Amino acid sequence: MLRKMFIGVALFVMLSTRSMAADLTEIDMCAFTLLGEAGPEYQILEDYRVAAMAWGVKLNLKPYMNEKVVAEELKSGACDIANMTGMQIRHFNKFTGTLDSPGSIPDYDHLKTVLSTLSQPKAAKYMREGEYEIVGIQPAGAIFLFLNDRYLRGISDLAGRRMGVLDSLPEMRQMVADMGMTPVSSTVTNIFQKFNNGVIDVTGGPAIVFDIMELHKGLGDTGAIIEVPLVQANVQLVARADKFPEGFAQKSREYLTKNFDLSIDIIRAAEKAIPRKYWMPVPKCSLEEMAEQTKKVRLAFRDKGIYDGKMLTLLRKVRCNKNPSRAECTSDDAE
Repeated sequence: MLRKMFIGVALFVMLSTRSMAADLTEIDMCAFTLLGEAGPEYQILEDYRVAAMAWGVKLNLKPYMNEKVVAEELKSGACDIANMTGMQIRHFNKFTGTLDSPGSIPDYDHLKTVLSTLSQPKAAKYMREGEYEIVGIQPAGAIFLFLNDRYLRGISDLAGRRMGVLDSLPEMRQMVADMGMTPVSSTVTNIFQKFNNGVIDVTGGPAIVFDIMELHKGLGDTGAIIEVPLVQANVQLVARADKFPEGFAQKSREYLTKNFDLSIDIIRAAEKAIPRKYWMPVPKCSLEEMAEQTKKVRLAFRDKGIYDGKMLTLLRKVRCNKNPSRAECTSDDAE
């Protein structure tokens, strides 16, 4: 009798599992993983893949190490969901593509507030642009400026210095030029090598690349990392909306927001692993100069149609809510 009951239960579980698998919508995902399948971002995507099954989707991860190719594959229909950084995401959603505007999100506390706000159902209307929808945003780490000369403390001191810019991002070239630096064409694969070889004086990057790209070589004995981040980088998941079950997008956004602290723990660990001697604090006068210079860049890019005005206003409101004493909070040309 017990044996028959066991067989019956086993058959029920097996049939239920098959039924669940049959009900899942199978979708290919172009997965941008800068460090390959061994990197932490790929494991995060694996966890996301498992979570997506509860929302009715079976994701097939197709890893790529070139972000530009990922964007092209999504547009061509080779996949229906992909992850990419904010600069690439602007081609799909200008609103969320403005999140990595320079100086707009001072720290991780600000970032958490912003991403929590964007994951709420009432913000869903801003996530859709044409056939594409942003189904999640996760932190990728603050972007710090790596300098080969620690005496370059303020934005004005950077004038004339050479900074690597990615060929695939013309707006990055414009931003560097607007900050008074000389842009030097680079690719993801050679930008840090150029810094290490002295071809460029300045590069930007998250802490996680310090060891991997051996940036201590470029810093040498006189270099430094500016302690105040220029940008809060993020990775966004963008999907072809009509290919996914109803409710998937909102569940996905909420899932990634709930995992914010886990991502930040990984990011902070990478920052703490960098020897203290490389970090350079910024004097208050230079902080004010940096805030003014980055604001000018944001306003210029807004006027050129690169940045979204509504997002810039939201980010300014978050900054002023957390620190009402900021000069911009009473400025006539507030974003």
